[in-house]
Amino acid sequence: MLLAVEGPGAYAYPEPDIVSPSWSLEFTFENPAPIVVRDARGQLTWYWYMTYQVVNRTGEDRMFIPECTIAEDDGRIITAGQGVPPGVFTQIKAQLGNPLLESPIEVVGKILQGIDYAKQSVAIWPCPLNDVDEFSVFIAGLSGETATIQNPITDEDVLMRRSVMLQFSTPGNNTRPQVQPVVLSDRRDVMR
Repeated sequence: MLLAVEGPGAYAYPEPDIVSPSWSLEFTFENPAPIVVRDARGQLTWYWYMTYQVVNRTGEDRMFIPECTIAEDDGRIITAGQGVPPGVFTQIKAQLGNPLLESPIEVVGKILQGIDYAKQSVAIWPCPLNDVDEFSVFIAGLSGETATIQNPITDEDVLMRRSVMLQFSTPGNNTRPQVQPVVLSDRRDVMR
């Protein structure tokens, strides 16, 4: 479905269908949590991580290639995993004690049908140095629904995918991430 916006510089943008005409994987998650990791030089660095599970109930085996992007309230966009040393995942897995947890690299691939073949993984990103009061997490790769729009500036076609958007509020300040609350304020599907 396309929604038209009126006014100067207005353009249409796609909205996901209420009931997707394509396949969709079942996605559940835990609210993001902080973890501190000591690097090779002995310096402590904070990271956020969000564990999740994906189940394929689509009737066919699917390729699962997750893409997780974080948008902070100051406009900064972060791709999960970028600039995150491999040791961070190792420490998260050890802390959670979950032998089924796959790294963000290992989880990519075919996902078979049914709960017995569910995939569990984690999105990890650096904890910002500035105070963030809210952020959104976008997860793509959970659905086959797409839409093509024309970029209003370049007139080039842009492929958009159905994605899950999770909005979190983080009241307080990040001087002590280990005690900063993280509250889910909205969950919905968007095209991006």
